[in-house]
Amino acid sequence: MPQPIAICLEDCYSPHESLRFLQCVAGSGPDFRLLLAQDGRVMWQEEAAGKEGAAWCRIFVTGDDRLGVIRDAPMPDGARVSRAGRRVDLEPGKPVILMDGDYVAHPGRCYRVHIHGAAARAAEPTYLQSNEPARHTLARLAAAGIIAVTALTGAGCPREQPVNEQPEARGAQPQPVVIPDPPVTEPDKKSEPIEMRVRPPDVAN
Repeated sequence: MPQPIAICLEDCYSPHESLRFLQCVAGSGPDFRLLLAQDGRVMWQEEAAGKEGAAWCRIFVTGDDRLGVIRDAPMPDGARVSRAGRRVDLEPGKPVILMDGDYVAHPGRCYRVHIHGAAARAAEPTYLQSNEPARHTLARLAAAGIIAVTALTGAGCPREQPVNEQPEARGAQPQPVVIPDPPVTEPDKKSEPIEMRVRPPDVAN
């Protein structure tokens, strides 16, 4: 069975510097629950239990020891992977292979993926500057008023809202959230094309 992979998810629009780097472990098979939820949270298998049918993307280790991401059908269109100027939209049932430095974006969030190698075991996500589970860090900062509650869900980020040069007509429909391009200048050098697979590979027993 493929070995878990240690990764770090860098929040490109973090509401607080201490929440910028989230240390995670991706496990084998697309059913391993390391999830990017629609509201911006990164959820682990225990938190996600019993929430089948929710909207999210899953990060996992494929049967051939690659890091992959796949979008579940309830997740709205717009989730994508970016690499050196290339973009691939995530489609339900079609995993995309991730490389170090790739960007994973969906409405309301943009993460840069840092791959650190094999991990000994699965572990609950923790922030780099914290020695506690990520969910405890978020609750503590919110209770202390350091971050707004809306920041926990990725709502209201001004850099992710469309810019309207003309005043909106009264009664106009709200504009959809726009996924920003990665904020970091990506390298101009040639890189591997983004690989999308028709289906997840079988996991070896």
